[in-house]
Amino acid sequence: MRVIAAIIGLSLFGTHVQASLAQNSTETIRFAIMRDGTKIGTHDIAINRTGPETSVTLTTDLKVKVLFVTAYRLEQTTSERWVNGLLVGLSSETDNNGTRHKVAVTPKPPGLEIEADGTTSRVDKNIVPGTLWNPAFLKRSVMLDAQDGKVFPFTVVNGGPEELTLKGQPVKANRYTIKGRYTQDVWYDEKGKLVRAQLIATDGSIILYELI
Repeated sequence: MRVIAAIIGLSLFGTHVQASLAQNSTETIRFAIMRDGTKIGTHDIAINRTGPETSVTLTTDLKVKVLFVTAYRLEQTTSERWVNGLLVGLSSETDNNGTRHKVAVTPKPPGLEIEADGTTSRVDKNIVPGTLWNPAFLKRSVMLDAQDGKVFPFTVVNGGPEELTLKGQPVKANRYTIKGRYTQDVWYDEKGKLVRAQLIATDGSIILYELI
């Protein structure tokens, strides 16, 4: 279960404000987290846009049971603040099956300062966290893991358009495969909204984030 924990802990990536969206808007995206077809938790993304500023709160709550006993539990809350498309603040608290992490990102010209579990480091101001909610990260080559504050390289493979069935309705989306610290597939609809994510754990189980 620790392998599944590490992979799921990556959560879902990003940040970029769509030009087509209204200046001021609020949106909530909710996913069921499925493991081999069985629901094991939820992942919620709340996005609030006010002029040039975007604030995002992501909450993950899941548990994996084996023979009716909880074998693994993950609780994570991440808050992000963006201004004009740049990350200016992030805070994250995680309980990964008893292992706790705390991450804070603050401005430190000319870049950002990361304090993760008592260790401080500096990163470029253009860094994006691996929270998947926005496709800006697709144009980057490194990302920040919001769970433990580590920065790692990754590559993106464009899988092209697909037609999905989401909540009983057909939806056109583009699929991307993200290869880095972990490998996963993500889908964005024609408006750039995250609509699905999937990865395969090393034990062979399929972890799917499905819109609800």
